[in-house]
Amino acid sequence: MPGQPELFPAAAPKVIPFPAPAVKQSAPAAQPARRPQSARNAAQQTALDFLSAPPAQRKLRDEVPAQVDCEQAVAAPMHRFVASSIDAAFIMIGFGLFVAISQLMGSGFGTGKLFWVFVGACFTLVAGFYGLIFAIAGRETAGMRSTDLQLITFDGLPVEGRARAARLAATWLSFCSGGLGLIWALADEENLTWQDHISKTFPAVKSGSAGTVRR
Repeated sequence: MPGQPELFPAAAPKVIPFPAPAVKQSAPAAQPARRPQSARNAAQQTALDFLSAPPAQRKLRDEVPAQVDCEQAVAAPMHRFVASSIDAAFIMIGFGLFVAISQLMGSGFGTGKLFWVFVGACFTLVAGFYGLIFAIAGRETAGMRSTDLQLITFDGLPVEGRARAARLAATWLSFCSGGLGLIWALADEENLTWQDHISKTFPAVKSGSAGTVRR
């Protein structure tokens, strides 16, 4: 006879199941990101010194540092003398016109010392006005342009207005010293006058000019 099933089966144990605590696993240590090869090469290239060494200063025959630090040479004294002679001729023409106009207007020059003082003052005024016109205009004088000369700085750059004004004042200083500032070019190894040294400018022959004068 088969066994009779139990009417009241044993009750299941009333236990609240708790989930087992999750074991926290430590995250793997983050490795530093590797820079691309091209970025590393660029960083190394920027760290290198690509600046070339400054050019050595030009020296003269006796190992004295030269004042002119450019490729263009100072114009020969004879070349400068020709240009100055042309400028002097224009100044004399202007002075003659001034005297003629003064005579036509009936203004006398006086006699004796007064005559020479008045003539000297008028000549100085005309010569100063002649140089001032070209300094304000920022151009070379008529004598320099007719002999293919141009003013440049010791570095080979164009001359600014302030340097032209300084050169004009230094030129008057050279003349007022009995021409000693001009004669200085004969003893200077670079043929520089006082106005050249003071204004840091000098006359040079224009590139491609055929009307040069030999030293």
